[in-house]
Amino acid sequence: MSLPVAIININYLKSNLDYLKSISDGSELYPVIKANAYGHGFNEIAQELDKILIKGVCIATVNELQTLVNLKVNYSILHMGKIVFSKLSLYESNNVIATINSMSDLQKISKTYKGIKKIRVHIKIDTGMSRMGASLEKFDEIFQKCLIMDNVILEGIYTHLANSDNNSAELNQIQIKLFDKIVSRIKKKKNIKFHILNSGGLFNYSNYKYDLIRTGIAMYGVSPLGIHNKNLKPVMEFKAPLILKKNIKKGTMVGYGNSYKAKNDMKIAIIQCGYGDGVPFEFSNKGFVYYNSLEIPIIGRVSMDLICIDISNINIKNNEYVTLWGSILNEKSRLEYVSGFFDKIPYVYLTGITNRVKKIYVYD
Repeated sequence: MSLPVAIININYLKSNLDYLKSISDGSELYPVIKANAYGHGFNEIAQELDKILIKGVCIATVNELQTLVNLKVNYSILHMGKIVFSKLSLYESNNVIATINSMSDLQKISKTYKGIKKIRVHIKIDTGMSRMGASLEKFDEIFQKCLIMDNVILEGIYTHLANSDNNSAELNQIQIKLFDKIVSRIKKKKNIKFHILNSGGLFNYSNYKYDLIRTGIAMYGVSPLGIHNKNLKPVMEFKAPLILKKNIKKGTMVGYGNSYKAKNDMKIAIIQCGYGDGVPFEFSNKGFVYYNSLEIPIIGRVSMDLICIDISNINIKNNEYVTLWGSILNEKSRLEYVSGFFDKIPYVYLTGITNRVKKIYVYD
């Protein structure tokens, strides 16, 4: 049975990493593989990165951490989320790095951790995003506590830019200045890695690469700046098959809610995919699919399993596949443009791919 698929091109992943390395001036790349590797398949991407000798990765949840420990990957694993103290033994693994977000984290480690090995840690600082991270007022106390504790080893300090994709945002400069003061004060005294940049930051604030760069969406071939970067290749192509063609008369209604009315006699096609697979509902009557160099309008509402398209002037056969996004052959299908058309961010579309969509990994 024909079903929607996500074609994941590993060679494009490697090409993107090579490009990002070339502009990183020797800073280590830590690919971000949280949220099912941005929809690309957590286990598969984690194992492919192990083959190409990546120094480390970034994750968000303890379940992701557990999976990587079970996979016995060789690179470092920076858990950027809150330490889960009921799973503290996970952090005893040699390649796991925990994030310290508060003095409370250190106090709980002192109280509950009974392991022999020291826990590797990075301190996260909240420099203005008001999410995770220690406050600037508490940083010195936390830093000094890390240095004297017997059961942790401080290896890094980092923060996160709130507007890395916008190089004119005033808060970015404030955050960078605050972080750079800490770096200048500590770097001469301690062998500690500092990091502030994600994908957007790498392109917009290249003077602040420091020691490590957390490469997320750019590794998957999508520019964080909203415009096509010719050096990045989309790793995922989301495709679905045409399963039925029919002719309809002028005035015929299409789809749920009768939201589309045929203006003329038309030829339409039914595509086997819908919001149950990750097709955004906002594509209803406004989105497109792509067939070779052609852009084909979606008509009617996106339903759970199906969408309808207008093929009145297009020669396409049953069981042929159309692209929802990510064709290397059609620039209009790139997620930067598809998501931008709807004033959305590409992260939402990538991570919205459901487990009904089969992932096919290719190497050419």
